[in-house]
Amino acid sequence: MIPIHATATADPQQLRWVIAADRLPARGTVRKAPGRLGALLDGGVIDEMVVGTGDVLITLRLGNSWRELGDDVREALCDALLDQAAWQVDLAPDDTAQLAAIAAELLAGPIGALAESHGGSIELVSVIGHNVNVRLSGACHGCPAAAATLHDKLQRELRRRSGQNVTVCSENASAAVPLAKKLLSVIVR
Repeated sequence: MIPIHATATADPQQLRWVIAADRLPARGTVRKAPGRLGALLDGGVIDEMVVGTGDVLITLRLGNSWRELGDDVREALCDALLDQAAWQVDLAPDDTAQLAAIAAELLAGPIGALAESHGGSIELVSVIGHNVNVRLSGACHGCPAAAATLHDKLQRELRRRSGQNVTVCSENASAAVPLAKKLLSVIVR
């Protein structure tokens, strides 16, 4: 059985089933699902299913309740997830533009201000899929804390705001390790 758990949403007809991303079909609105889950969708018990980056959002049609159908839907979902190829999903639109806008906003706002307060800057280079590439300059280039800023601040906030598994990379990685090696060689002499 695939490990999944349900979380409530503001809509009592809807549950968010949290599932490992590698077990999910493509993101988007589900048109057809395999097995019993498909029968529940086709039969009108399930009103809508939307696959996200780490979840499946299932909305029951009015007149149905999670109290009565929750166990059946859970079992049907687990079985359907074993056959990802049988899902027919209207793919979600490309989120690249949205992710780029969020990244630009953060770099013009709090993350950029943090870099500037230390004499550096972080520039958005590109967004390809879920990969955000930046360029470090000024004091940020070579700073030992640059990786922490990129991952602990920028990447975490991008993931939170976009709901995607975003990876932030620098096209000019920090020179902190080579600098440490140079300092160590000076001390050893």
